[in-house]
Amino acid sequence: MSGLILDSHNQCQRSTLTAVYEGILSRQGGLWISWDGESKMIPSDASRPYLVQQAGQYETVTFSYTPGELNEGYHNYIHKGLWPVFHQRPDMARFSTSGYQEYKNINKAYARAICENATPDDVIWIQDYHLLGCASYIREEGLTNSVGIFLHQPFPAGRMFETIPEWRWFTDSLLCCDLIGFQTVQDMNNFLVWLESEFRLERLEAQRFRINGRIIRVGVFPVGIDLDDVQCLRESNSCAYMEMQCRESLPENTVLSGGHLDESSGLPYRISTLEVLLRRHDYYQKNITLLQLAPPAAGHAHDASELGHALEALCGELNGVHGTMNWYPVNYLTHAYSREEQAGIYRASRVALVTPLMAGMSLMAKMYVALQDPKNPGVLILSQFAGAAEQMEGAIIVNPYDPDAMASAVHRTLQMPLHERRSLHARLMNGLHMHNNHHWAGAFLSMLNAEPAAPQALPPPAFFPRLSSSRARY
Repeated sequence: MSGLILDSHNQCQRSTLTAVYEGILSRQGGLWISWDGESKMIPSDASRPYLVQQAGQYETVTFSYTPGELNEGYHNYIHKGLWPVFHQRPDMARFSTSGYQEYKNINKAYARAICENATPDDVIWIQDYHLLGCASYIREEGLTNSVGIFLHQPFPAGRMFETIPEWRWFTDSLLCCDLIGFQTVQDMNNFLVWLESEFRLERLEAQRFRINGRIIRVGVFPVGIDLDDVQCLRESNSCAYMEMQCRESLPENTVLSGGHLDESSGLPYRISTLEVLLRRHDYYQKNITLLQLAPPAAGHAHDASELGHALEALCGELNGVHGTMNWYPVNYLTHAYSREEQAGIYRASRVALVTPLMAGMSLMAKMYVALQDPKNPGVLILSQFAGAAEQMEGAIIVNPYDPDAMASAVHRTLQMPLHERRSLHARLMNGLHMHNNHHWAGAFLSMLNAEPAAPQALPPPAFFPRLSSSRARY
């Protein structure tokens, strides 16, 4: 049976996505290769150290970035360059030659770890645009293993992908994969339309084509959450205590707002939504709160301070106009709550307003639904441009650019009778059970294994020194 090598950006940061990976590997087994979250100088005449550890049913290989890789490759090239392009904002993108070089160095570090740990029958699963160049490097080292990449981010429409100066290099690497996975049908179609406009390819099936002599598949695999992880969060003491605190101190009509804080978050429109709601309905005066979770880790380091100040100013203006001595319509919280504490906040909120202008996985929306009390659940309002909108039947779908429509949706949900809230929640939970993290992994790996790489007699990769591990390698 094929083994699994999973390559992701960071396993040390506690997040919903980390829990998704842990759940998959705890059941599937395999090897998890990831950055350790640290930055360390590496002498030019020394090789990068890798740490191999056993973690229950799977192994981990972790390593540090250099300061240049962290600052130029990660914070600058990925966040200032790639991120705006993938979120349909190429006008904000800033690229540099040094950032591109450090980005390649990050991908080479992953490639080295893969090459030194892959057995001939392993499948290699690469996660997201942080590692878009990884496939080309492992092919250069002679590995013929099946390789798949899953893009957590939206794929840019039209020819926007070509605004990346090095887009041809990225394309060459993508086409070294056997499977390219997307979050939504729209993302997959954006990729295929663009690819056919620039390259000659032979369509073999709707999701299978030949290009440059290679057969490549594409597919849609919406990311699911780990419901066992949700159960653990729900049963924790920290969750129960935080829920109790929120219910005692916050208005009954608490509207949760969170997610990644960046230019695509749509938070200014959410604040405008609350202003419209207060202007239309006197009933909500002193009886509603928009609870905005804004920990520093929720944004990109290079613009977190500037964006945070701008959002604080917007919240302060609304609070100044509508607030009273003992009530503010917006609570802007920058405290870094634990995942268990966040779960308690989610459970105490009557509505979740998850309205990014553009987003990939939208895991916050799924976690909010899964954490609700089915006897008295809250309601999810979700942006039509969120990655989860295609599959979350039971959410109230809105245009995130329209505060008037969002205000109407919030009012409707806050006045919604219990039987209707239960019905919407049951439909959403049915979808979460059917398409959880194990379904996501199973669907992706099943398609990846459907087209095994052609066996070839190749010598062992000699470019990288070996790492210590108990697994049998090439």
